[in-house]
Amino acid sequence: MFSRLYFLAFVLTLTSCATTEPESKNRIESPDIVFIIGNGTSIYDIKLSLGDVDFENETFKDDWFSSLSYEYTKDRRYIVGTAKAGSYIAITSTKAQDASGTPLGTFTPCNKTLVFRLPYGGVNVYVTDVNYEWNNVSISPIYSNQIEQAKKAFNTNNIIQTRYLQLNADLYNDCETLNPNPIIMTRPI
Repeated sequence: MFSRLYFLAFVLTLTSCATTEPESKNRIESPDIVFIIGNGTSIYDIKLSLGDVDFENETFKDDWFSSLSYEYTKDRRYIVGTAKAGSYIAITSTKAQDASGTPLGTFTPCNKTLVFRLPYGGVNVYVTDVNYEWNNVSISPIYSNQIEQAKKAFNTNNIIQTRYLQLNADLYNDCETLNPNPIIMTRPI
């Protein structure tokens, strides 16, 4: 019994030595890219997450163990964040409140969600403006290109448009998927 434990410890020691990474000076880090998303109205609090894309199934998979750095501008008109070039980012939920500030719930994509990838090249990118249409018990995102307004708001022309996709979201399994609107967001039960 003890010989098996010693053997297992020896194998684990060898395995950990064999899998150590080379010195960081040999690796090239991707630069951080600034991204901007317009928030159509301040009653919505959009949550963004890093993840991966399964291209075979056209699905975004949230990476629960990573964190994304972003914040709202003071007037809550824009979300500004940074992440490494090549990162996949998606809208994973939206909290809504009414005009008086009363919470209406957190809404999660049922079928598809907005997903974008930060480009390589070290530039600031604008994704889209997001607003929502209220559907009594659900919300539907409405996207619009307002890059010129974003350039004015940030007083720069050094922002380029990046493309986004609507991909299946592997976020919430009990959502009603029969709704004809593939981008509808509902509250989990």
